[in-house]
Amino acid sequence: MLRRRPDGEFETVVHDARLLWPDTLPVATDGHLYVTANQLHRQPKYQRGQDLRRKPYALFRTPIDAGPVLLR
Repeated sequence: MLRRRPDGEFETVVHDARLLWPDTLPVATDGHLYVTANQLHRQPKYQRGQDLRRKPYALFRTPIDAGPVLLR
């Protein structure tokens, strides 16, 4: 996963072979970005009827230098 820095350049935030079809990217009050890898592209609908998803499913957490947007 990449992020765009204030100068416009991109940098890698996290890279892992298990990070398949990242989804749901909340930034928590603990200063971490949480990401689920839902393997959507491996579901039978997209794989000629075969379920290619692999357990364990993953939730990634990585520190970032930003905080959440808190909604009232």
